[in-house]
Amino acid sequence: IQPLTTLPTLPGHTELCLCFQNTMNLPPDKVKILSQYDNEKKWDLICDQERFQVKNPPSAYLEKLKSYLDHGGVSRKFKRRVQESTQILRELEISLRTNYIGWAEEFLNEENQGLDVLVDYLSFAHSAVTYVSAVFVRSQLYKSKATDKSAEDLSRSASNSPTHSASKATLRSSRVVSQTDDVHLCIMCLRAIMNYQSGFNLVMKHPCCVNEITLSLNNRNPRTKALVLELLAAVCLVRGGHDIILSAFDNFKEVCGEKSRFEKLMEYFCKEDSNIDFMVACMQFINIVVHSVENMNFRVHLQYEFTRHGLDDYLETLKFTESDRLLVQIQAYLDNVFDVGALLEDAETKNALLEHMEELQEHNTQLSSRLQESEREAMEKVSDLEKKLIQTTKEVELLKVTYAALLFMFGSYFHPFHRLLIIRDCKTKKPIQTKYCMPLLNWQALKSNQVTGTIFNELDDEQVLEELNMAAFEEQFKTKAQSTPINLGTLKMKMAHKTPSKVSLMEPNRAKNLAITLRKEGMAASDICCAIETLDFLELLERFIPTDYEMKLIHNYECEGRPLDELSEEDLFMVRFSKIPRLSQRISTLTFMGNFPESVQLIQPQLNALIAASMSIKSSRKLKKILEIILAFGNYMNSSKRGAAYGFRLQSLDLLLDTKSTDRKQTLLHFIASIIQEKYPEVQSFYTELHFLDKAALVSLDSILQDVRALERGMEVTRREFSVEKDNPVLQTFLSNTELLHSLIADGKTAQDVYDSAVEYFGENSKTTPPSVFFPVFVRFIKAYKQAEQENEQRKKHRNDSFKGLTSTRLMFQVPVTSKLPQMDLIAELKRRQVSPLVREGKDGAIEDIITALKSVPFTARSAKRSSRLFCDSVFSDEVTP
Repeated sequence: IQPLTTLPTLPGHTELCLCFQNTMNLPPDKVKILSQYDNEKKWDLICDQERFQVKNPPSAYLEKLKSYLDHGGVSRKFKRRVQESTQILRELEISLRTNYIGWAEEFLNEENQGLDVLVDYLSFAHSAVTYVSAVFVRSQLYKSKATDKSAEDLSRSASNSPTHSASKATLRSSRVVSQTDDVHLCIMCLRAIMNYQSGFNLVMKHPCCVNEITLSLNNRNPRTKALVLELLAAVCLVRGGHDIILSAFDNFKEVCGEKSRFEKLMEYFCKEDSNIDFMVACMQFINIVVHSVENMNFRVHLQYEFTRHGLDDYLETLKFTESDRLLVQIQAYLDNVFDVGALLEDAETKNALLEHMEELQEHNTQLSSRLQESEREAMEKVSDLEKKLIQTTKEVELLKVTYAALLFMFGSYFHPFHRLLIIRDCKTKKPIQTKYCMPLLNWQALKSNQVTGTIFNELDDEQVLEELNMAAFEEQFKTKAQSTPINLGTLKMKMAHKTPSKVSLMEPNRAKNLAITLRKEGMAASDICCAIETLDFLELLERFIPTDYEMKLIHNYECEGRPLDELSEEDLFMVRFSKIPRLSQRISTLTFMGNFPESVQLIQPQLNALIAASMSIKSSRKLKKILEIILAFGNYMNSSKRGAAYGFRLQSLDLLLDTKSTDRKQTLLHFIASIIQEKYPEVQSFYTELHFLDKAALVSLDSILQDVRALERGMEVTRREFSVEKDNPVLQTFLSNTELLHSLIADGKTAQDVYDSAVEYFGENSKTTPPSVFFPVFVRFIKAYKQAEQENEQRKKHRNDSFKGLTSTRLMFQVPVTSKLPQMDLIAELKRRQVSPLVREGKDGAIEDIITALKSVPFTARSAKRSSRLFCDSVFSDEVTP
C-alpha cells in the first residue's frame, strides 16, 4: 500500500474504505461506524492518523536492537547507548500500538522475526539490570569501607574521594533506572503485539516469551510489576493460557532459586505495601490464577500454595486498608475461597439430611395412607349425618303439612302462627342509575318466576348495595369514553387460525361422563382396551360355555361310541365342561359373588361424596352471602340497561374473571374479593363449609345407579340359585350380604334425592345438569377466588414496598452530598453491580478489553467460566498450546 501522502486527490468511497481497513487498527464495529461518514471527513481522519504515525519501517528498529545485542555485555560503548535504546523501544511501542495492522504483521513475519528480537532484548535487559545492580551494590560496600581508611590513603587518589564516589554511584543508579525503563517498554511492546490475534498466538507458542515476561517481576519498578501481572492475569482467562502461566512460574522458581512456587511474588506483595496499583494488580492476579480453573481439586491445591506463603494472614492485616480498590479485590478472592472443612461438614450434613428425608418420605407415605383412610371414614360419618338430617327434614315437612291442614280447619285458633308458613314473595326490583356507564356482566339472569324455591329467593342484594359505597367501584370499572376499533383484518386472521371444532357423535352428557371416566382411570385408550382383554378367569370361562351346536357335536360323538382319548385337551375340557348342570347360571353367580365386594367398595365412597357435597353446598350460609354480594354487583352493572335480575345461572360465575376494570389491571372477582375481605370478613373462608366437591365432580350418578340395579339383579339370581342348592354353604354365607346391598340401594336413592334437591335449590335442572357439570362450577370458582385473594395480597404488599422505597429515597436525598458511604457499604454496592467482564466482539483488541474490564470489575468464579468461553470463542478460536 502506498503512503497516503502520495495520493494526489481525494480518493473515492472504495479507496477510503480500503484505507480504513489497512491503516487503522480498529475493530469491525468501529470501522462500520466510521464508514458511514462522508468522504471528506474520512479523508481527514486518515490524514490525521498518518500524521501521527511513526514513519520508520520495522527493519529500522530491528537493526538497532540487533546491534545492541551483537555488542553484548555492559561495555562502555553500550553505556553510551543506554539512552538511545530506551528511545528506540519507546518509538517501537508507539508504532506497534498505533500503526496499521500490516505494519505489525511485517514486524512479526519470518523474515524480520521481530518477536524473537524483542524476547532476546528483554532477556538481555534483565541481565543488564542484574549486573548494574550488582555493581551498584558493590560500590556502596566500597564506599562504606573507604570511610574507615586513613586520611593519608584517601589523599593518595582523588578518584577515591567521597565526591567522586558519589558521582559514580549516581551514574550507576541512572543506568539501573534506564535499564528498568527498557524492561518496562519491552513489556509494553509485547502487550501491543498480543493485542492482535496473530501476535497473541505467536507469543503463546514462543518457547520462552511468557517466561521472560514473568521474570520481569524481578524488576525494581512497581509499575513494571503491575503491568506484568495485569498481562499475565488476562492470559489466564484464555483457553490453555492458565497452563502456560503456571509453567512460566515453574521456570521462575528454577531461575530465581525459589523453594516453592510463587514465593517471591508473595514477598513482593508483602513488601510493596506503599504502591496501591501494584498491590491491586497482584491481588487480582492471585485471585484469577487460583480460581479461574474448573477442576475444584486443582483449585484447592493452588489456593493452598498461597496459604503456605502466608496469604491468609496477610489479608487479615489488609482489612484495615484505606484503598477501596484493594478491598474489592480482596473481597472477590475471599468470596471465591474454598473452605474444605466447611465443605466436608456440608457433605456430612447433606448425607444426614438425605437419610432424614428418606425417613420423612416413608413417614409421609404412611401419613398419606392414614389420611386417605381418615378421609374415607369422615366421608362416611358426614354422609350418615346428612342422611339423618334428611330424615329429620322430612319429619319437619310432615309436621308442616299437618299444621297446614289444622290451620285450614281451625284457622282462627292458629292465626298468630300463620306467618311461620309463608316461602316470601319476591318484591319488584327497580333499575339502578349509576353515575358512569358501566360494562355489562353477560350472565344468564333468572326472572322472578324462576327463583321460587331457590337460594336466590332468600337473598337481599339491595341490602348489600345499601351497605357498600359503590363510588370506588364505578371509578375503577367505568367504561372508557372511546374504545379501540376492531381491526377487521386481524379479526379475520384470528378466525382463520381458530382451531376447528371437533365432531362428536355421542350425546353431550354421555361424552362428558366418558371424559371424566378416562381422566379418572389415568390410562390411554389403548391401555384400557388392553386391560379389558385380561379379566378374571371366571369371566373368561363364561365366553367358552358350550353353544347348542357344540353340545350337539359332543352328543353325536358320544353316541357313535368313539373313545374320548382321541380328543384334544381342549375338546376334552369342553366335554367335561358341558356336563356341569346349570353351567351358565353357576358361572354367572360365581362371577357376581367374586366381584360383589369390589363393586360395593367402589360405589359406596362415590355415593357418600355425592351426599356430603350436595348437603354441604346447600346448607352453607357463607356461600349464600357470597352469591348475594355477586348478585348485588351484577345488578348494579346491568339493571339500568337490562333490568334487575332475581338470580343467575351458576355458569355465570366463570364470567367474573372476564369482566375487567378500566385499567385492565384487575377483574370483577378481584374487586369482590377485596370487598369481602374489608366488609364481610366472616364469610371470607366460605369454601371451608363445602366438602368433597372435587370427589363429587367425578361421580357419574346415572352409571352408579345402574351399577346398584345390576347388583340388585345379581343378588336376586344368587338367591334363586340358593333355592335350588340349599345345602351349598358358599351361597348361604354370601346371602348374608343382603342387608349391605339394601343399605347401598337406600344410599343410592338418597344420593339421587339430595343431588336433585341441591341442583334445583340453585335454580338448575337436575335432569340436564349431571354432577360432572354442577360441582366443577364451584370447584373452579373456589380456585379462582383463592387466587384472586393471593394476587390482591401481593398487589397490596407491592404498594407498601413501593411506598417504603419512595420514603427511603426521599430520606436519601436529604443526606448531605459531602457524606461518604462506609467502606463495607461501598463493597456491597460494587458487588451488587458486578457483571461478567464484557469482551468486544472481533478478533483484535481483546487483550486490552480484558485488562480494562478486570480493572473495573473484580474477577469472581461465577463469571470466570462464562467470560473465558466468551473470550476464547469470539476472539481466539484456535486453542493455544504451550
